Amino acid sequence: MEDFKEQYSRELTYQEIKANKHTVKGFIWFLIAVALVWLLTLTGFFWVDKWHVTIAFAVSFILFIPVLYIYMKGDLSKPWFKYFFLSLICIDSAVIASFLSYHVVLIYVVPLLFAIQYRRRSTIWFVYVVNTITMLISMLLGFYYGLCDLNLLFESQHTRSWYLDRMAEGTWNIPLNENTVFIIIVFGVFPRSITLFVFSIMMQYSIVSSKEDAFRIAQLTYVKGMDAKTRAFNKNKYEEMAEGYYPKIDRIAVSFWDINNLKFINDKYGHAMGDKAIGQLSASLLTYASDRRSIYRIGGDEFLMIIDNPAHNEAEDIIKAVREKLEADYIDGKLRVSSAVGLSFGKGKDIYEIVKTADTLMYENKRLSKENRG
Repeated sequence: MEDFKEQYSRELTYQEIKANKHTVKGFIWFLIAVALVWLLTLTGFFWVDKWHVTIAFAVSFILFIPVLYIYMKGDLSKPWFKYFFLSLICIDSAVIASFLSYHVVLIYVVPLLFAIQYRRRSTIWFVYVVNTITMLISMLLGFYYGLCDLNLLFESQHTRSWYLDRMAEGTWNIPLNENTVFIIIVFGVFPRSITLFVFSIMMQYSIVSSKEDAFRIAQLTYVKGMDAKTRAFNKNKYEEMAEGYYPKIDRIAVSFWDINNLKFINDKYGHAMGDKAIGQLSASLLTYASDRRSIYRIGGDEFLMIIDNPAHNEAEDIIKAVREKLEADYIDGKLRVSSAVGLSFGKGKDIYEIVKTADTLMYENKRLSKENRG
């Protein structure tokens, strides 16, 4: 049976896989939105240069191909997946911004919104850095090839080169600063990066708070479902799993365990020795706990091992191994613990009947053991 840190670590891995799935789904909606803008532009609904929108959509579609391939074929638990996904989203946002300019002024926030779901500050700052770099490249490309912001004033859809050509021809007599890169960095990238920095700071606080809350909730859930003395799951956890989890499992094996002569042990050696006997049975069972095998303490010395979709002879082999372990070990060098066990199989939806059958078989095993000793 895993301790809390191991269980919490597994939960974080699960959350990361889920976040990767959400990122892919979000990318799909992102692509759908760009496709919708593209179609509306082609039909004349939006008065934007069709060639620019087509390029933006084409790049978005191309960038989505490796994302979809990894989602279909890859292992989403790999740590590098989120960085790959988020980098592509940053690149895609930058490409769209470079070609559509003022139409998508908020698009640089989109990668941060994707990053916040991973509940890691490092992910936020990774996206911030990549976002800033791609923003610089995007604004430089946009200056030469994207839509010009002056279109807002003149109700047109030209690129900057068109306006520059008018200036060169003398049609417009407007002075032009030749230090383009400096102007873009100081008056374009820098103010936007500061805004994104503030966004990142606030998102970081949200992540820290969310992660702390998740840890506290996980800890409370763990304590609620665990038996403090034996580290097995308690009866509440068993009932919760019996109602919500096991009915979804095709086949289960239930072994019902009960210590022989516990009352005699308590009377002769004291209740402390009885507690040690219970602890020894629990420890022996927990040795074989795994993702598919759960141990529950449902009474004083009564334990269940429930195996999801057991392999051939898996439950029988574990019963044999636990019994051999109990026979080989002595408590304080003077007491050997023995246990009666009943084993039953069936469909997960019939778990209560299976446990009842295992309970009956356990008492039959206890009766036969007493008769053999007699």
